[in-house]
Amino acid sequence: MNKTHLETFRGLINQFDLDLNYNMKLSSLDKVLEDSMSFLSSLYEKKINIDIDTGSLLNYSKIKVDSFNTIYVVSDLSQNEDNDLIIKKSLYLSKDINFEKDQLIISKQYVVKKINLNDMTFITTNTQKGIYSAYKGIVKKEDCDQMAHMNVQFYFGKHSDAIKNLFNEISSNLKQKVCFEIENERCIFSKEVHLNCSLEIVLNLKSISKNKLILLNKVFCIDNKNVSAYFEMTISLNISEKIKEVINKIFTSNNTTYLNELEFKNLRLLEGNRPTKKIDNTAFMTCKKAVNTWDLDYSQMGSSQFKVGCVSDAATHLFTYCGADYNWRSKYNIGSAALDYSVRYYKTAPLGMAVTMYTNFTKIGNKSLKFIHHMIDDTSGELVMDIEIVAVLFDLEKRKSMEVPHDFRKKAERILLTN
Repeated sequence: MNKTHLETFRGLINQFDLDLNYNMKLSSLDKVLEDSMSFLSSLYEKKINIDIDTGSLLNYSKIKVDSFNTIYVVSDLSQNEDNDLIIKKSLYLSKDINFEKDQLIISKQYVVKKINLNDMTFITTNTQKGIYSAYKGIVKKEDCDQMAHMNVQFYFGKHSDAIKNLFNEISSNLKQKVCFEIENERCIFSKEVHLNCSLEIVLNLKSISKNKLILLNKVFCIDNKNVSAYFEMTISLNISEKIKEVINKIFTSNNTTYLNELEFKNLRLLEGNRPTKKIDNTAFMTCKKAVNTWDLDYSQMGSSQFKVGCVSDAATHLFTYCGADYNWRSKYNIGSAALDYSVRYYKTAPLGMAVTMYTNFTKIGNKSLKFIHHMIDDTSGELVMDIEIVAVLFDLEKRKSMEVPHDFRKKAERILLTN
């Protein structure tokens, strides 16, 4: 039985994917097709060993594109008379304000010897209203930390790509660019994902008002068949009746997903009062960074991935200050894990901006730790963002959280907010 029109990639064109003529580089096209093949393997729970460069070229068009346009890959599978698996992959530029319909950039065909399609188990798909499948991709080596888990910043980076894909869809329907800003976002982490895992990000519309859009979103791991992270996000924009109509149409149309957990619930409430925007005089400086060209997002400002990446570095300095440095971690085989990130954005970070992170603990529990980072514009002293985090130390061998050590606690109490 043939399998047709399987979406195995959905993402954005990176600024570094383009040549001087604003065409996608062939090397970038092949990389997308390679990622799509890895995603397809996850759908079939079977590693498809194939050299992506050996595919037969069926179509190729040089189409001028812009950075952060949406692209996607459709995979079609069939069986030939020799019992070989035939895989056709087609990479499209999604329609936008310049194109009335999707544009085929490249298609290739691959032959996998002696694999019977009927013997392959395919993951279940679901089609329903109220959702939008906004991102499909894989966990790459550069996404992973020293524990081979996808680092927190890349959850936020991929989630940001998903939101941009949604707004590309909105803009294409309106034939005009729709501008938006993310006010805040919260992420609760559920299950770890590792190198080469395939991910889908599915969005759900919680509410829409005159100037705010609130989304409940899930990061679904195809390989593990579970949700690895839950997001809630508030987006500000000027929502006219026409924009509202388009958004409602997107979320009331049938959409196909690999997600198996289709009920979207509000995230649990954060415990305790949120600290003020003012930095406490006991705050510990944990990171100094600057916005570079590779840190820019679709608005040409420092991305959420860049900002949360600063948080990852700041957390390492914070834990080192408390005695949990790399030597201690290696000696006792101890790791750390983020459970909950709550971010508020106040100011954009343009190219060249120097920023500093200041950190305090807000709660030191028996096993869990709660702390807040403030990111400051070094030039103006203004607050760029703050982020409150719940994290734990855990035993890497037992894969269990552990009690906060006495020496760690004593040092952490020095920078604990008392009010």
